[in-house]
Amino acid sequence: MSATKLEILSRYRQRPAVIASSADFECTVAEEIDPARVAADARVTLYCLDHERQRAIFTALPADIDLSAAPFMYQTQFDQAQYLIALPYADFLRLADAFPPPGAGLVCLHNIGRCGSTLLSRALNALEGVLSLSEPDVLTNFIFLRDVPLAEKLQLLRASAAWLLRPAVLGANARASLKFRNQAAGIMALYMAALPDAIHIFMYRNALSWLASFHRFWVERGDAPLRYTRAEIIAQQSGYFHCRPAAFEALLPATAETYHLLEGRALGWVYMLERYLELVERGADIAALRYEDLQSDRRAALRWLLARLALPASALPGAERAFAADSQAGTPFARAGDRGNTLALPAAMAATVERLLAAQQLVN
Repeated sequence: MSATKLEILSRYRQRPAVIASSADFECTVAEEIDPARVAADARVTLYCLDHERQRAIFTALPADIDLSAAPFMYQTQFDQAQYLIALPYADFLRLADAFPPPGAGLVCLHNIGRCGSTLLSRALNALEGVLSLSEPDVLTNFIFLRDVPLAEKLQLLRASAAWLLRPAVLGANARASLKFRNQAAGIMALYMAALPDAIHIFMYRNALSWLASFHRFWVERGDAPLRYTRAEIIAQQSGYFHCRPAAFEALLPATAETYHLLEGRALGWVYMLERYLELVERGADIAALRYEDLQSDRRAALRWLLARLALPASALPGAERAFAADSQAGTPFARAGDRGNTLALPAAMAATVERLLAAQQLVN
């Protein structure tokens, strides 16, 4: 079999946060190429899985693009791709078997979003000998594969990690970190099963300040505070995490006819925290890092992280340098000025959220 080079005719993403897909590009077949060339070319990086066609999709980027510096790897790949390469699963899996296993020394940053995870990914990237990739969306693709047999998913996930961190990409770095998107928190157990030798960390944040961070976006854009029915909120959240509605039906009491979008988003916070707590209850080796701790005592949090990764305390100054700039600068998620977000969640919304959280047995 061989890989196929695809020339890009046009590109389109409905919204910046949409999960990467082969449908993001309209392409035409250019030529067949040797799959070994794909493995050896550092400019070619894994973008997504096209499971329907049983192939992996790669983007070829200009040589001066450093994906480790990208706040969101998938967006830079979409914006900068010069052409695509489609590799059949058979070759994708076969070549991945020849790469070093990605688990040893790998750091997996699971998170709920808006909790300092992009900044921490950048801090890890500032350490000598560490390559950190923030939000490679091929990993998020696995939320769409819930009905695929487990053995097949594990094989594809291990292969995807191996391709992301293959020698051509890892270069002289001895260690790597992968920072996930928050939708992926719904299937943390799958990532831990596929990468049992990795160091898994879960980052989270107080629910009210987390929602206030999103509230700022709504205020800055001038969005109207729309209300939705209970059924609509459940559909929104289950669609976002690509899971069955039943996962949210039990979380949202039928005590009110309508909810604001941010009140419904609180269910997503509960859903992600529940996935973490379930892993802890099962004895999984996954440590938690709170946004509030990272903000109140950055050095202590970074020392904890370095110790967790068995890295020397002398690496602390390198990690601290990442905090000098906004890790999401230039994106729609950049912080609001030097002080960050100063808008609190409106009192009525906060009261509703607190009532919703009080009803969650596992979280409480």
